[in-house]
Formats: sequence, structure tokens, C-alpha cells
Amino acid sequence: MPNHSIDILQYILVRRAHGPSWSSDASQLAFVADTSGLDQAWLLDMQIREQRQFTHFSERVGLVAWSPCDQQLIVTVDVGGNEHDQLSLVQFPSGEVRALTSLPGVIHHFGAWSPDGQSICYSSNQRHQAFFDVWIMDITTGETRCVLEQDASLMPVAWSPDGNMLLVTRLNTELDQDLLLVPLNGAPPRLLTFHEGEATYEYPTFAPDSQSLYVLTNYQREFMAPVRLDLSSATLPQTHTPLTLLADTAWDAEAGIAMSPDGKMLAWAINENGCSRLVFYDTESTQELPAPALPPGVVEGLQWSPQTDEVAFSFNSTRFNGNIWTASPAQAQQATGVPMEIEQSSLVEPELIHYPTFDGRQIPAYFYRPQQTNRANASGQLPVIIFVHGGPESQFRPLYAAPWMPPLQYYLHRGFAVLAPNVRGSRGYGKTYVHLDDVERRPDSVADLKAAVAWLVEHGKADPKRIGIMGRSYGGYMVLAAITSYPDLWAAAVDMVGIANFVSFLEKTGPWRRAWREAEYGSLAHHRNILEQISPIHAVDRITAPLMVLHGANDSRVPINEAEHIVAALRARHVPVHYLRFEDEGHFMLRHTTQTTAYPAIGDWFEQYMP
Repeated sequence: MPNHSIDILQYILVRRAHGPSWSSDASQLAFVADTSGLDQAWLLDMQIREQRQFTHFSERVGLVAWSPCDQQLIVTVDVGGNEHDQLSLVQFPSGEVRALTSLPGVIHHFGAWSPDGQSICYSSNQRHQAFFDVWIMDITTGETRCVLEQDASLMPVAWSPDGNMLLVTRLNTELDQDLLLVPLNGAPPRLLTFHEGEATYEYPTFAPDSQSLYVLTNYQREFMAPVRLDLSSATLPQTHTPLTLLADTAWDAEAGIAMSPDGKMLAWAINENGCSRLVFYDTESTQELPAPALPPGVVEGLQWSPQTDEVAFSFNSTRFNGNIWTASPAQAQQATGVPMEIEQSSLVEPELIHYPTFDGRQIPAYFYRPQQTNRANASGQLPVIIFVHGGPESQFRPLYAAPWMPPLQYYLHRGFAVLAPNVRGSRGYGKTYVHLDDVERRPDSVADLKAAVAWLVEHGKADPKRIGIMGRSYGGYMVLAAITSYPDLWAAAVDMVGIANFVSFLEKTGPWRRAWREAEYGSLAHHRNILEQISPIHAVDRITAPLMVLHGANDSRVPINEAEHIVAALRARHVPVHYLRFEDEGHFMLRHTTQTTAYPAIGDWFEQYMP
């Protein structure tokens, strides 16, 4: 096989910065970046625009959060990608680190700082692996107390400005949540979001007077929209807190609902067919304000500066690697200088297309055509890789690369075209669409992949003998389902951290995740027969496509036995299979050493069987 190590370095070393957090005086902006080879905390001096790495852990940093009034930050760190985050306090400017938690078997989710900077709130599953309770810690003394305990997944998300209450999200499923207002004087929690059916509540933030709450929700709606909840109104039991719709939406609002310090302006983004549009909103006039246009790409993690009229956010797109940007109603600009070593002109922007599927529905997809087409056959048809996103209720979006998406531009550089569909079950297209693949309808989403192949062939985009498929996580399951359901369509396949057997997956996934996943896939108690029927492990005798399997040994989401079972079954049948196991990774390929091994191997695999 050819050596593509130089090429891959040019493509996967397009670094990514994300997760901005402002210092209290807005002079510093903290963020997470993998410039040194693994995610660490970095700082940007806003006056002189210089950035420097601030932590040097041997493991990845998950997030950073400045104190609201002191020169110190919270960081989270796991081990080997296992997502068992621990909390540490880092002092500025010395960089001195003090561990706040040290329970390797326990997961800690950071919530928020108290307004006086003396305490933090977080959730942990130390009482029971399957449940997360809400805790408060005094960061000076280390004293902790549990303020809310339920047999549920509770995540503190905000501390009221008056310091008297916590706002807690209760995760009923991945697509259904509740908001609880938890008084810190020992009074019982107040359910703010009593509802029937399904509703999502994301990125809630308090108004400065603690009497209102702003949040993105699809309560009684098809799409996520910004609303205001009136906390001052007394509500009867089993009644939803009164809300006011701030803006009607025909697409999902996303990326947070950031509020200016004086409460007079809000910012959010709109996901329009996979690309983010920035929105500013005047709370007094209740009108949308002018907002700067961004290149086609994705906005995440909006954070309003505590001292100025601008927001910081992560931005990633096809031709802009992940960096922190800032924006006001007047302008937007890149703030961090995480380098991009590839000429933008060499990067391929995808074409948004829609193709018909078996029931007449139109499936949205992004089609990438390589600039170099020397691998086309005599009819001009190209080898094509279909990339399937994870989730399942995720969405393919036109970014350069991220931990959940391999560097597709690399495969374009090697002469492959790429089609990335958002099959039924994907987010971004409303509640109805996201539920079209639930439980017994799971094979319908696989049929959408068959329809993608038909579109490629009918429109002359693909050589029918050189169509491959690749996916990660749930997308890995879709790969296995595709090559067992429609074995004649595929020349080669790549499964990254995918599910081979829904029964063993649900039995062995993290206990805290099982209830969330059963709501989507079906439960072992009520749907075992269906789960067995749709599990690719029971149809391995239909697989003819050569399969590459990649998995992290520390994966707490999709346990590695899923990979090992499918590999063993194919080896027993002498089907070509290549297995890469990464001992220091979990569900994501976070280390550059892993990426430089895995991504060229995938390219070589497709080149071997789709020459």
C-alpha cells in the first residue's frame, strides 16, 4: 500500500479550538485546543491577542470555566478517553493545579460557579452508577453537600444571580428533559416544565434579576425556539411555567442562548440546513437586531463577555478549522490563531442535495466531489464513500473535522467522492423526522442508504462497483446494517466504534446511558425480539464486503466487545476483516497519534478494494 503519512499530517493536523470561557474582567479568554496533540486548556490575552497553553496534563481536558470573580478556573480531565471526568482547580497566572475530585470510577459533570466564586455545583454518580445527583462544593475547604438526589440523571446548568437557587436539567431521554428550580435553603425543588409528550430544554440562562429564565425549547413545537419562562408567577401543580415565545423558527435554534450582563440583549444561532446563522435580539424592543454574516459553518457554545457587547463562540466550517470567534451586532472576527496549514483553495465545499427514498420522502445529504478526478473510470464515474453520522439523533454538518467526524477532505484528496446523508432519525429537521427510525422502524433508515446508492448511480456520480460505506458510533451500526441488509451494494466498509448487537450493547453500555438509549432503540424488557432482529451480528453470513473495524479499549458508550464479536464472526467465515484496537482511546479518536494511524489506514482500505 502507498505511504500517505505526509498527506494525512497536512489534513488531520488542522487543529481545533472550542469551549470558550471569559475571565471576569474580559481580559482573558480560556478555551480548549488540541494544538499540542491532545486537548488542553489555553488562554488568549484579549489586549495583545497572544495565546498560550495553560495546562499540561497527560490526559485530555474536557472543558474550562473561569470563576466569575477570581483568577482561577475549573478544568475537567478524564483518563484514556473513558469520560470519567474529574474536577481540578487551576490558578492564574501561576498555572498551579489542585485536584478537587479523585474518584476514578465516578463521573463528574461540572455545572456552574456560584456568583461569589466561592463554590461550584456539579453532578456525580458516586451514589449509584446509573444515577446522577447534584452536589455543591466549597472550593476553599473542599466541603461538599448533596442538594438534590433522585434516581434520575440530574445535571446542574446554572446558578441564579442572587445565589439562592440552582437550575437543574433532568434528562428523561436524549430528546426529553425537564427543568427543576432547586432552592438552596432546603425547600423542595420546583418543576418548571410539566409537560406531556416530548420536549427538549437546552442552554437555560437566568435574567439578572433571577425572575426570568431564557431557554431554547421545542415544547409544543416542531423546532427548537427561544422562549422566556416567567419564574415570578405562581403555578399550580402539573402546570408548565408560563412562557413567551421570543421568535418563531422554521429551523432549530441552537448553540446556546447567551445574555448580555445588563439583560438587554440575547444571542443564539439558527441551524438552517446544517449551517449556523447568528442572531442578536433586543429584549426591550423584542426585535431581532442586525447580525454579521458568517461563512457556511457551525456555531457552538455562545458565551457573552462580562464586560463588553460581544459574544465568544466556537466556529468550524469546511474551509475554517475550529477556532474561537467573537461577534457583536456590528461584526464577527476570528479571535484565536489555531493554525490551518492547508490552502483553503484545496478544500472542497459540499453541495447540498436531496434524494428520494422508498416512501417518497426527500433525504438531505451533502455531496463532495474531489478536485482531482484521476480515479474516475472511462465513463467519468468516481469511487464514492458514503459517510454515516452517529447519534442516531445527530446531524451531518459541513465542518472540516471533529472528534465525531473523520477528515473527509483527506479522502477527497485521495480521489474519492463523499456523500454524507442525514437519513431519517437525524436532528435538524424537526421532531417528526427524528422519530421516523424508532424501534421497529430502524430498518427504514438503512433503506435510506440504499436509496443514496441508487441516486449516486442514477446521476452518474458513482461507479457502481466502487461504492464504500463508513460510519462511527451509531453510524458504525448503520454500516454493519447496510452490509448485511444490502450486501451487493458495497465494495468495502469501515465500522468505527459501532454497535453489532443491540442486546449486548444495552447490557454492557454505561448504566447511566442505558435508560436514555432504550428510549430510542427499544428496551430489553419489551423489545428484545426486535433488537435481536435488527442486530447485524445475527446476519454476518450475509456480509461479503471487506470490513475494517476500529475501536477504543476504554469506550464507555459502545463497549469494545461489540467490535470484537463482529471481527471474530467474520474471521471465522474468512471474510476480509482488519481490526485496529486503540488502548488509550475511548469513544472518540482524540490523540493525534491515533488519528495518524487510523485515518490513513481507512484510506488504504478503501483504495485496496475500490482502486
